[in-house]
Amino acid sequence: MSNKINNDTILKIVDTFDECAMLYFDGTTDELYENTDVTNYNVEKPHTNFFECLLKCAGYFLDGDEIKVDEEKIEEQIKQKLDELKEYLEKTGVNSEEVRRAFLLLDIKGFKNVNFPLDLITPDAIAIILTELVKYSCAKENINLLDFNFGVGNLAFTIVNHLEQDVRLIGFDNHSLMASVATMKANMMNTMLDMYHEDCLDFLPSEIDVVVSDIATYNYENALYHSPLYEKGVRYFPYLAIEHFLELKGDVTYIYLIDKDFFSQKGNDLFKEMLREKGTIKSLIALPENFFQNDTFTKSILVLSNTPSVDHASTEVFVLPPLKDTNMFLSVMKKIEEHLKK
Repeated sequence: MSNKINNDTILKIVDTFDECAMLYFDGTTDELYENTDVTNYNVEKPHTNFFECLLKCAGYFLDGDEIKVDEEKIEEQIKQKLDELKEYLEKTGVNSEEVRRAFLLLDIKGFKNVNFPLDLITPDAIAIILTELVKYSCAKENINLLDFNFGVGNLAFTIVNHLEQDVRLIGFDNHSLMASVATMKANMMNTMLDMYHEDCLDFLPSEIDVVVSDIATYNYENALYHSPLYEKGVRYFPYLAIEHFLELKGDVTYIYLIDKDFFSQKGNDLFKEMLREKGTIKSLIALPENFFQNDTFTKSILVLSNTPSVDHASTEVFVLPPLKDTNMFLSVMKKIEEHLKK
C-alpha cells in the first residue's frame, strides 16, 4: 500500500459517506414530527444525527450490515454509492492516512451537527509534534499506546499513521457515540484498537509503553472513586488522571497536552508532591502561540516518566517558535530529541 496521499481519494470518501449519511437521514425521517410545517425546532429534536447515520453507512460498507430506510429507492441509492466507492478504492488503492483525513472532515460536520465544540478534536499540527515526541521516547518495534481521553481518535490515529513501528492502540471514552465512531474509524483504517467505553479512572490496563492524551479539563465527581489526591479534596481531572496512570507497571512514558493554567489549579501543591514521589517531569514544551486563536487558550506538552527522580533535577523547559521560523523550530525539536533520548 502506497504512503502517497491522493487528495482525489480523500474527497471521494468524504463525498460518498456524506451523501449516503444524508440520504439515510432523509430516508428515516418521520414526516409527522419532523416536517417544518408542524415541528417547533426549538423544542423537537431530529430522530437521529449525522454520526449515527455515518455509522449505519460504515456498517454496510465494512460488513454488509442491513440498511433499512422507509423508501426502497433511497436504500438502493445508498448501497449503490457505497458499492461504487468500494470498487473505486479496490482499483486505485487507499492507505490509512487518506482514510483518517477523510473522516476528520466528516468528524467536523458531525461535531457541528451534535453541537460539540471543535476544540475537542486535537489538530493535526499538534498531533504531529506529539508523534515526534513518541519517536524520541520509545524505540520499541511494537508499541502499546494508551489514550484515555480518546474521543474520535484524531490524535491517536495520526500518531499511528506517522510512526514506523507497529502500534496497538488502547482507548477510553465514556461517551458512547464517540467510542462507536472511534471504533468504526479504526475498522475503516484497519488499525488495531482496543476501545473501552467506560470511566478511565475505573480501570488500569497492563503492558502499556506510552500514554498520550489531550486531557479533558473539568472537575471530577464520583462518590465511589478513591485515590490519595481525591481523598484530600482534589477534583481537577487532569491531576487525578495523571495520578491514576502513574500506577502503570513497567517503564512508561507519558505525553500530555495540558492547558496554560494547568499548574495553578486547586490542589496543585498536592499534585506536585504526588508527582515528586511517583514520577519525574522529563520536559515541559510550550507550543507556538499562533497554533491558537486566543493566547488565553494556549497549551503546552508535559512529558513524564513513572520513575521518581533521585536528584530532583530542575525541569527542562522548551519553547517552540512559530512554524514559519522553520530553522529555529527544527533546532528546538532537535534539542528536545537529544534531551528525551538521554
